[in-house]
Amino acid sequence: MSKVRIPLYKRLYEDIKSKIISNDYKKNSKLESVRVLAKRLGISTTTVEKAYNQLVVEGYVKSVPRSGYIVQSLHSDTTKAPFQHIKPIEYTYYENNNLTPDLFDIKTYKSIVNKVLNYQSDELYTECDPRGELALREEIRKFVSRERNINCDVNQIVVGSGIQTLLSILNAINPKKSITYLEPKFKKAMDVFQVHNYAMKPKTTIYDITRTKADYLYISPSNTYPLGDVIKIKDRDKLIRWAKENNSYIIEDDYNFFIRYNSYSIPSIYGQSNGTNVIYMGSFSKMIIPSIRISYMILPEDIYNKYTSIFENFSQGVSKLDQLSLAQFMKEGLFKRHTKKLYAKYKEKNEAILTALKKQQKRKNFDILSTESNLHVVLDFVDTKDYKSFTKNCSRFRLKYDTISTLNQVIFPYSGIEVKDINKLIKDLFYSI
Repeated sequence: MSKVRIPLYKRLYEDIKSKIISNDYKKNSKLESVRVLAKRLGISTTTVEKAYNQLVVEGYVKSVPRSGYIVQSLHSDTTKAPFQHIKPIEYTYYENNNLTPDLFDIKTYKSIVNKVLNYQSDELYTECDPRGELALREEIRKFVSRERNINCDVNQIVVGSGIQTLLSILNAINPKKSITYLEPKFKKAMDVFQVHNYAMKPKTTIYDITRTKADYLYISPSNTYPLGDVIKIKDRDKLIRWAKENNSYIIEDDYNFFIRYNSYSIPSIYGQSNGTNVIYMGSFSKMIIPSIRISYMILPEDIYNKYTSIFENFSQGVSKLDQLSLAQFMKEGLFKRHTKKLYAKYKEKNEAILTALKKQQKRKNFDILSTESNLHVVLDFVDTKDYKSFTKNCSRFRLKYDTISTLNQVIFPYSGIEVKDINKLIKDLFYSI
């Protein structure tokens, strides 16, 4: 069996990170410059830059113009200014589920489905396990261990037909009274809690969250909506301690964690806390195709113990054929190969749309936000007239978008646009502006 080769920049990143954690590199100390370190180690400056950038993304160091890279404290300091997030806003929610045909090899997946029908047909005559098929949960367990630094028992994993379904199950297992979250919220998730009459406690900063009393915190720390911000290591530590001290639970929605264009994905809060007071949620909708509605949650031990006594009361919303097919797809290594290809395609689209938008930006009538991750960009228009013209053009071309009320901002998805069409489409959208 061949060994997996770890990229050089990742090894360098891990080495520096371990020294920061062990306090070999003191707070506020300055790392060697990119050129000096590259020369000393005999490696390229690009390798050093990639390692340093990842450390910046995760909050281990800070990039200071004309000063270099400065080591940050990993310990919470409540006397300092809180983590700043975007101000509370309301927006009209719209989920773009488009996917271009080149992003998924449907022929290969058909062969997997046929294999299940031919060789596992006996299993299809029986009812689904309410928790999800064991074969799929086992593949999910291996996947989150490898990709998200999560160690859990296969029985802690619960499969469902979407995040809303899983949240409803969670409420049945562990009903609570209140929930806090960062604005702008993921509306579809919050709708579940509103239906169950939870007290809604929206906040704008991590600092505000740690000063409130709530039974649940709903957050997407690796890819916040809509700007794709990463919650830094120090602030994640604050949230973990807040949950433990208040006997609260963090619901970690880890959607699209793998989509980061200039750095690789960072570890989960669940992994950082060893699963204590954290409920992890993941989905395959964006990682495969939206029509395959398979999501999952990983329960901490205390909630899992409650679930074991009542799980047979729940019906499984995902067909056994879909579950077994996805399990086989993952088992054969095809899922890993697919996500690698998918990431490359999304990155190509991201670069194409940024290039096209920057050409239009010469008019200086808008800023481009949210470029590091996600399958959309956020356009912030200076003039309300330009904002209205752009949204009108989107409607004329039957393009899907979200608007953010009180601000001249548009959330513009691009996953369903062919790369070859991006430049012309953007030109047409800005033609009358």
